[in-house]
Amino acid sequence: MKNAVLTGGGTGGHLFAAIAFAEFLKKQGYNPVIIGSEYGIEKRILPKYDFGYFLLKSKGIMGKDVKEKVIGAYLVTETFFRSISILKKIKPAFSVGFGGYVSLPVMIASKTLGIKTAILEQNSVPGKANKLLSRICDLTFVNFDITKKHLKGAIVVGNPSRIKMKDFKRIIKRSPIVGVIGGSRGARSINNAMMELSRYSIDLHFIHQTGDEDYKTVKETYKKNGKEWEVFKFIFNMEEFYKKIDFIICRAGASSLSEIACAGLASILIPYPHAIYNHQYFNAKYFADKNAAYLIEDKNLTGKKLLSIISSLTTDRIKEMSENASRMCRNDSCEKMLDALLTVNK
Repeated sequence: MKNAVLTGGGTGGHLFAAIAFAEFLKKQGYNPVIIGSEYGIEKRILPKYDFGYFLLKSKGIMGKDVKEKVIGAYLVTETFFRSISILKKIKPAFSVGFGGYVSLPVMIASKTLGIKTAILEQNSVPGKANKLLSRICDLTFVNFDITKKHLKGAIVVGNPSRIKMKDFKRIIKRSPIVGVIGGSRGARSINNAMMELSRYSIDLHFIHQTGDEDYKTVKETYKKNGKEWEVFKFIFNMEEFYKKIDFIICRAGASSLSEIACAGLASILIPYPHAIYNHQYFNAKYFADKNAAYLIEDKNLTGKKLLSIISSLTTDRIKEMSENASRMCRNDSCEKMLDALLTVNK
């Protein structure tokens, strides 16, 4: 059985794409090993999956103060040599980077050892690390076609998704159920807007993933305002969640957008305002321009703003947006990536 190394993490967006590809590779007879960071969400998530993994002491340095940058730079060097040691033991057929601060040293180590390499840029605007890696890796995959202008020779494959839903037929309910997710850790601004929204008279049901920090406050606020909306710290079975709801309010990370496209969900997208190069705004704009989503910038987000959009929704409007979202689903991403990896020459 051939081994394959997948690296990425820090946030759910990078990690869940790697997990989706790992699960695909297992079905193709590979033994996937994920290399992540001790400081990312992967420390909590990866033990739940049936494949090997390593966690390195890797931290990001973008947007940090001088002290944190020095520490981060030291850890990059340390994780590079640790990666060399791990890769020599695993001897993978190829290494694929999915983004996040841990992927840089692992991918450079892979290239140093002569291992076949590829990266996936999930967002519409690539970061510095992937711009650098695209110059040295054998293959560069991208999620959005508009990203090709930033990365020479990139191949559009979409984004590996844990959401399959090929045989699911979405029927919009007369009284739609709305899902709310602020990312794997929650989003304070979305949680605050939802608590404000709960003060209004609104005849809809919401299922809200808050993250750990705001869970108790949100739940108590809904109860105080007479709303029997469902509240969760974290939702593990996303496919069942997507089947249950008719519309979603969420951030605009690449993995989230890939999932809601393949789930055929209309959306209100609220880009994370501190994303590097404001890439979530451009991700969201891509969906809004395709008439699959409403875009609200974080600075303009209020409960009243959400109410104005939600109140205007009709079953026909949600259906139209859902169909537009479905057209952007690329559910053969894993197949395209593996085919390219098997045919490319190092």
